[in-house]
Amino acid sequence: LSLDEIENYDQVRGEIAAKLEDLRDRPVRNEPPLIYHLDVAAMYPNIILTNRLQPDAIVSDAVCASCDFNVPGKNCDRRMPWLWRGEFFPPKRAEVNMLRGKLQGELFPPDGRARAGAPPRTYDQLPPAERASELGKRVKDYSKKVYHRLRETKVEEREAVICQRENPFYVDTVRNFRDRRYVYKGLLKKEKRKLDGAVAAGDNTLIDSGKKLVVLYDSLQLAHKCILNSFYGYVMRKGARWHSLEMAGVVCLTGSRIIQMARQRVEQLGRPLELDTDGIWCTLPGSFPENFSFRLRDGKGKFGISYPCTMLNHLVFDKFTNHQYQDLVDAAGHAYSTHSENSIFFEVDGPYRAMILPSSKEEDKLLKKRYAVFNDDGTLAELKGFEVKRRGELKLIKIFQSQIFKVFLQG
Repeated sequence: LSLDEIENYDQVRGEIAAKLEDLRDRPVRNEPPLIYHLDVAAMYPNIILTNRLQPDAIVSDAVCASCDFNVPGKNCDRRMPWLWRGEFFPPKRAEVNMLRGKLQGELFPPDGRARAGAPPRTYDQLPPAERASELGKRVKDYSKKVYHRLRETKVEEREAVICQRENPFYVDTVRNFRDRRYVYKGLLKKEKRKLDGAVAAGDNTLIDSGKKLVVLYDSLQLAHKCILNSFYGYVMRKGARWHSLEMAGVVCLTGSRIIQMARQRVEQLGRPLELDTDGIWCTLPGSFPENFSFRLRDGKGKFGISYPCTMLNHLVFDKFTNHQYQDLVDAAGHAYSTHSENSIFFEVDGPYRAMILPSSKEEDKLLKKRYAVFNDDGTLAELKGFEVKRRGELKLIKIFQSQIFKVFLQG
């Protein structure tokens, strides 16, 4: 959709600008807030697709140096940051060498398979596994006595090189599963609309078949969602065939920075309520620009936008677009085309009537993923972390919570 196709662009832009200028000029306001849930659709799969991430594409500078495409002005090596986290013993190398020297002056019992009366063994006579075990025990004891702790944690930012010309078998598989899930989600929405029509008409036959189709398409899209998320979790598993810690780190850090960016922007306009892995619950002023419609020329209809969602998508496009994405166009001549790619988009849900967040029992310790969200008609839109949804909880607690949620809206 280009600007030439929009008939009332200046009008909509003026309305948005007027509301934003009013918020700037009168920052202290007394009005009911708008509760939104802004989340990234299929965050991890779309980060993989946008940056052409796959285990075989994570290469080193040495691999790049020996590549046939290593020519001046190349743009096939996308460099992205990731966080490495390591745990180690507090003692320094000199202290460990001191402990090893002490062990070399000690004697150890003979091997259990040795004959009776065998002489004791020195440290250097022990098998490598036993030497490492004995040294580990001494280092642990030394850490407890001297440093009063067993572990130190270090986090450092590293850089991964992603080849943009690697065979895209992993990326294509993720894209196929994502697109197929979108198909099932579309069919689910279509069947829900049909079911609502059947309920309004009172047709029991259509209601029965509609409920079955809704369950079927909902199950299929959820199954594809689980498989999609496993493409990220798979590369984290050490025993996986395509294990890649660097790829997992790039995906995780990129997702984290997207949510942090959204939080910083929300804090400038409203207040964040709850942060998820792929989204943020927030409140914005009641007079904040919300939904707008663009009229298309030649009677082609209307195109609606949600301004909070569009605002965040503009930031994502500006900071997280891959301008080095490459596709093979000529296999015989090894020719590639380069274009910009970004399939990371925020989606907006809301506004909602109310959100209940229980307080923590401990000071300076917040509860995570424990909230109840209500629609305008008083129904529960989302429930996370409460006993009423957990298996194995007492039925008395579930009944009590399901009854008390209705009372929240009465103050």
